[in-house]
Amino acid sequence: MEELKKRVLAAIFLAPLIAFLFYFLPHKWFFVFLSLVSIIAMFELVVMADIRESYMVLFLAMISLIPLYQKSLNTYLLWILFSPVIFMFIKFLRGEGRYESINRDTIRGINTMLLCEVFILLPIFYLYLLKEIGRYFPLILLLTLWASDTCAYFLGSTFGKRLLVPRISPHKTYEGLFGAIIGSTIVIMLSSKLLGMGILESLIIGVAIGILAQMGDIFESIGKRVCEVKDSSILIPGHGGILDRIDSFIFTTPFLYHYLSGIKG
Repeated sequence: MEELKKRVLAAIFLAPLIAFLFYFLPHKWFFVFLSLVSIIAMFELVVMADIRESYMVLFLAMISLIPLYQKSLNTYLLWILFSPVIFMFIKFLRGEGRYESINRDTIRGINTMLLCEVFILLPIFYLYLLKEIGRYFPLILLLTLWASDTCAYFLGSTFGKRLLVPRISPHKTYEGLFGAIIGSTIVIMLSSKLLGMGILESLIIGVAIGILAQMGDIFESIGKRVCEVKDSSILIPGHGGILDRIDSFIFTTPFLYHYLSGIKG
């Protein structure tokens, strides 16, 4: 009950502010806001991964923001390929190639950096792209994921009996997954006109987003199990860290953007 109280109070204070920023911030300032969120999430990840070169990994990953801001995806892809090369070169230049732990430290550092660049920065960048094709779209997705998470929490905690992935996330149930789908579908269907969708189309997209949001949550849970931590940080009372709050964007944001701009566009 105490945990639920913290969760509700944090949501009451933070939710209106975040919704306000998602809707009212101009494109450039929205990118700045998203960049700050991404940097905090990446910092949580490198701390959680417990790597020796945490600040070097964070710095190299942050450089990805430059080509993303310029919308130069070719440069961004090149950086993803060559940032591990730079990382290894710096380590060898510092004479670490002779240490016994070099293999483990190098692969862990590179894996963490790639996770930052691909599974944190890129999905968050898609929110910026969503705002370009529709002023309401990032806010709609945000409200959709909030509804999905809320319904998953209450249906899972009230009716949850059949465990979904007990070895990864011991509290996730099929009933919670069903709740996540219900929550996301309701918001997408209510927003169908703003998204330019029909009822049946919005129903399908709502179900897809509910499932993808849960997959993002499970994906992050795998990382936390590997790192043997409960939450990415204790920044938000009752909710964990920033990374815990943005995991549902990992797969949903690219999906919705490409659907709206590609398939429908």
